[in-house]
Amino acid sequence: MQPKNPLFQKCLDYLESLPHIEAMVEEEPYLSSEALADGKLIIKTSSKSVNYVCEIKTGLTNDVIEQVTKYFYNLGKRLKHTERPLLITRGLSNVVLEQLLKKNIEFIDVDGNIYLNSPEIYILVRNQASKESANKSLEITAAALQVIYALLRKPHLLLDESGFGEEISYISGVTLKTVKNTLNKLQELDYIARRYGRYEIVDYLKLLERWELGYIERLRAKLLLGTFSPIGKGGFREVEDKIRECTDQFNYLVGGELAASVMTDYLRPISATLHLINNSDSRQIAVKLKLKPDPDGDIALLQTFGHIGYQRYEGGKNQQSLVHPLLIHAELVRTGNSRLKETAQLIYDRYIEELAQKYDWL
Repeated sequence: MQPKNPLFQKCLDYLESLPHIEAMVEEEPYLSSEALADGKLIIKTSSKSVNYVCEIKTGLTNDVIEQVTKYFYNLGKRLKHTERPLLITRGLSNVVLEQLLKKNIEFIDVDGNIYLNSPEIYILVRNQASKESANKSLEITAAALQVIYALLRKPHLLLDESGFGEEISYISGVTLKTVKNTLNKLQELDYIARRYGRYEIVDYLKLLERWELGYIERLRAKLLLGTFSPIGKGGFREVEDKIRECTDQFNYLVGGELAASVMTDYLRPISATLHLINNSDSRQIAVKLKLKPDPDGDIALLQTFGHIGYQRYEGGKNQQSLVHPLLIHAELVRTGNSRLKETAQLIYDRYIEELAQKYDWL
């Protein structure tokens, strides 16, 4: 099964770089009568295998280790006797890594640390991320990610033998030189290939996964203007309708959970991402919506990039103020929140998969 979450894909790549190890994602998400998790991962050696039920949690600090320990202890109690809980994460500090080892929390840090401790398999690797994987991550800059978004948004552009570089530059908001350098880089990394005098995407889903991972790692941080929470005691519900009402007045597009709820009619949102167009005044928007700065707030303001027409969703009634499903899906998978897994899958199934299939048809 090809994983949809980019961290699952990176996890598989890392495991398969280790000698005598095979791995596959069997379910995504994992759902039983007792537990809901991000997925089920099977890890095999030549003679034995272990079924791991995985939760993706990133940005771990020493302050949350007790909560994480309690979570995985309780998850383990709800699983079948043939299953074990596993933390999938990235960027562990030495302090957090030591705490996880001390508390016997099995984990895979896709940046090069792994601890598996079952009767069938024992592996402990520290800071041994392959040079190739590290280089691949470092080579994809924020500007390159904007180019990749343009390719995912309009994949047929690569099939046009003339003038496609200028259009990609227009959509992504980067120079033509950056477009050409990015295409060369993507070709080296086997995300695109040149055939019959033109470029083609080798695997749309693989490129999507790489873009979403880069969005999580780098691009979102570049675009982020600030995070906020409502001033009143009513929480997100108090500002939900006003956010949608003020899109034209303050020149922003709605993304994140709020946009996902509009597109699927499935989720009760408790957060939103506002994508500000051109020189929209974030401070004025915060005042109008009665928001206060909060590093842990549920309302994020991001700057858009490139041509706004290609970030806006070209949907039906009441959806013209939403960002494109590619950006909504990336926000949902970024959180690693189990509450959002099914909604992210609906967004993919209803909107993104069709885009990939259109490209395959072309």
